[in-house]
Amino acid sequence: MKDYFDAAPVHGPNVFRRRFRMSQRLFLRINNDLENTYDFFKQRMDARGYLGFTSIQKVTSALRVLAYGNTYDINDDYLKMAEKTTRDTLEHFCYGICQLYGKRYLRNPTWNDLQKIYEVHLEKHGIPGMIGSLDCRQWRWYNCPTAWRGQHTRGDQKGPTLVLQGVASYDLWVWSAFFGVAGCFNDINTLEASPLIEGYISGTIPKAGFNANGNDYEHGYYLGDGIYPEYSIIVKTFSETFDEKRKYFKKLQESSRKDIERCFGVLQQRWHFIRNPCRMWHKDKIRMAMYACIILHNMIIEDDGKAICQNYIPEDLVELPQATTEERLANAQLLRSREIHNTLKADLVEHAWAIRPIRSNNDHDEDSEEEVGEEFEDGNFEDVGLDAGENEEEGENEDDTEE
Repeated sequence: MKDYFDAAPVHGPNVFRRRFRMSQRLFLRINNDLENTYDFFKQRMDARGYLGFTSIQKVTSALRVLAYGNTYDINDDYLKMAEKTTRDTLEHFCYGICQLYGKRYLRNPTWNDLQKIYEVHLEKHGIPGMIGSLDCRQWRWYNCPTAWRGQHTRGDQKGPTLVLQGVASYDLWVWSAFFGVAGCFNDINTLEASPLIEGYISGTIPKAGFNANGNDYEHGYYLGDGIYPEYSIIVKTFSETFDEKRKYFKKLQESSRKDIERCFGVLQQRWHFIRNPCRMWHKDKIRMAMYACIILHNMIIEDDGKAICQNYIPEDLVELPQATTEERLANAQLLRSREIHNTLKADLVEHAWAIRPIRSNNDHDEDSEEEVGEEFEDGNFEDVGLDAGENEEEGENEDDTEE
């Protein structure tokens, strides 16, 4: 308490943020919600009649394990907390985070959210209708049971893994997360098993239309790499470019798709627990820990004021009815339509090329002058030797005599 929570603490807000990965305001909000909801985080008498740990001690213990990826006995010397108590605290903490904040911070984007996302992505990336970037990441499972190692092992990985599929927007907010499938699954199998595809087929995911190159589309799309199928909700890049338009769109798509790569990098850097190999045994507890890290990641983005959809309105979360069998078949056919995929990609190419920033000749001259200056500053001189300079001077003298 003297180090961080007194009126004049030993460590300032910068050190607090580095140790806890969040501001003190957000920490106290999470601590108070857990203490008011769950009896485990309330200070109680133990079997000996002594007061147990406070909620601040337990939340600090859980965040230290998630932030630094340490073992459970790391809190013996500082918090005087046993290994079993630290492990139980982490499990209750992850469960409480998922139950209290999962509905808000792991929600599908509403219609109002999609309008804001479209606007920001059109401004930052120059393409309309983009919801986010889609990709998968492997997490090494160190304590995978021997009987399961076959289905959790893939050739390009060093050991058993679990797969995480995520969708992130420009602000690194995770709008969709699906975790827990076996490591032998590739990106296509994970996509087909994810609730993202099921939500579009069943009609439970909110949709918002957009216009690209004069044509209207019913729902947005996600940027993916080359392994994903040609679905109407996925836009991939070109393997070969034949003209300047496709070359420009290829560069635009590949640079915009880095949002999900940056998001995975920030997640692993912020929570070393998911950067190191997982040492848990039970899949349900591993899944809770992963989702808790993602929820805390979104909460930190909102607390810092960097989220695109900063204002949360609970009334916007409307549960849409399930589609009938005929509607499911029609939605599945539209989802897997290659014709819509190719038409959408062609319209995006034309739209991106039409609104591209056009540079004047003066800009090119300034860039060329800057490049020349950088070459001389870095010492990138061409090694032509002394003979070349002598030959140039002799050639100039011969030209003068001829004239």
